[in-house]
Amino acid sequence: MSRDIFADAARRHAHALPGHTLLAAEPCYIPTSVLTVDVLAEEIEDIDAAQKYALAALLNGIDSVEDLELFMGLTPEDTASTVAALLRSEFVDYRPPGPGQPRILSLLPNGLEAARDAQVRRPKSTTIQVVYDRLTRTVTEWRRNSLARAGAAKASTAILLPQRSGVDVEKAELTVPAITAAIEGYSSSDFRVLGVTGVTESRNFFRDAILLVYRDLDSSTVRLGVEVDGQWSEPHLAALEDVDAVKKLGITSASEVSYEAADEPGPRLSRDEVIAIQSAITDDEGTNALGDSDQLDRAAIRWLSMADHPGWLDDAMTAPKRRLLIISPWITGSVVSRQFVGRLEQLARNADVTIFWGFGDNSKSDQGALRMLHEAAGRSQRLAVVRVDDTHAKILVSDGYYVKTSFNWLSFRGDKSRKFRQEEGDLVNDQVLADLAYDRYMHENCGFALEVVGNLPSKYRAAVHASAAHVAPATHTPAPEAADAPSQPSRAERRRAALEALGVGSVVTGTVKTITNFGAFVDLGEVDGLIHISQLANRRVEHPSDVVEIGEAVTVRVLEVDLERGRVSLSLT
Repeated sequence: MSRDIFADAARRHAHALPGHTLLAAEPCYIPTSVLTVDVLAEEIEDIDAAQKYALAALLNGIDSVEDLELFMGLTPEDTASTVAALLRSEFVDYRPPGPGQPRILSLLPNGLEAARDAQVRRPKSTTIQVVYDRLTRTVTEWRRNSLARAGAAKASTAILLPQRSGVDVEKAELTVPAITAAIEGYSSSDFRVLGVTGVTESRNFFRDAILLVYRDLDSSTVRLGVEVDGQWSEPHLAALEDVDAVKKLGITSASEVSYEAADEPGPRLSRDEVIAIQSAITDDEGTNALGDSDQLDRAAIRWLSMADHPGWLDDAMTAPKRRLLIISPWITGSVVSRQFVGRLEQLARNADVTIFWGFGDNSKSDQGALRMLHEAAGRSQRLAVVRVDDTHAKILVSDGYYVKTSFNWLSFRGDKSRKFRQEEGDLVNDQVLADLAYDRYMHENCGFALEVVGNLPSKYRAAVHASAAHVAPATHTPAPEAADAPSQPSRAERRRAALEALGVGSVVTGTVKTITNFGAFVDLGEVDGLIHISQLANRRVEHPSDVVEIGEAVTVRVLEVDLERGRVSLSLT
């Protein structure tokens, strides 16, 4: 972390503890564990098309097998197959007919629910991974890829915070609400945890944070606070006092600190001042690269020309970042290319990426570019594309700055040759103000959302009005008309076709769905494949969770396809 990060933290939390003065803001590591949790869950599955329409017919009073056959236009064999599937799923009850009587079916409670929802809820035992904070002894929403190994943490100059207790995590500590909150950002809305049946703990992980050292103005006693992901943490304040961290870490009010106080806010640079500085840079160095001048870097607020905007958009999309918010009325392919969308997906692996768009009838927006964004949002767990009701805002918010402008971020490239476009804006280069702007724009625009594609950060989902459409393009397909229902392929047929399409040696992408002791199951769409533990790396792997995590997008090579048993063997590339 750069010293600027600690200076920003000091400015944010200088007055967090009344009656205290801030002595230092230093890098630290919080002790954590990765928990492999065995859970009983409920998963919602779509019902086969023929079964769905048969249930709908039963719900509307068509209850004999003969009438069902006529209504759906199926052959007797197909009707018998559909009825048999409904019986196996315990959706219907069948009463043997009397002499000359029709064969009658009746809906059972499970079938009634399935008929109304066109979905079925099935219990399943599975394994998920969560990160456990050993200082506060709580399950967190942190991702495993945000953790450092013990060796790297101990080799750094950061302070290692103590853990509250050395005992292993107990199953009783893992409540269903805590587990649900921890996986909310990357689990499907069709997946619900019902209970915890077991847990395996893997220690020796650490989470980076900022330790804040305060001194009481009256007694000179020392207290400690923690900032995690730019936010003050009350639970860590209490936990550090519970474990007497000041004594364990040997911190006193007379301790020498290496923290340098934050500089005063930089100057405000007007249009004429920015142009003069940029002209001087060009004259001196023959180039006008972004950020080459200390005067521009230190500016708290500065004017941006049309040509400056693409550079700041590029900076905001360059990892590592923890968030990106773009508001643009229109979206066109001149900016939103395949390369652009690929960079967004890459950023969304570790950052929350949100795009708000929409103005008028949206005729100025490119449907092809929108389709690429929607498909990317369907593949990613942290990317959301939200259509709103007539925005004319043009906003960019990154980690430590934000831009208010007349520049259309996602429909105009900022071509210098088009000088008649007087697109200009203001850059606010302040962490605190950027945080406030992000929170404000997220809440306001979520309130005007008409359609949400992908996953918004959990904090802002409640702000979306209930009438807004939620679309999951990776799995969403339009419902067929009733007359076409019998022609739709069954799930078994779709699985068979997907298996036949997988060529041995081909390279495909998927998402890690389940982790076991012997390997990782990958969702490939209609079918799942297994990466055996021996195929995860060119070295010995103690547990698959050391290499991959649930919800992670992976690229795999197909080793074997067993059509008869419906199994696919994979290796991690």
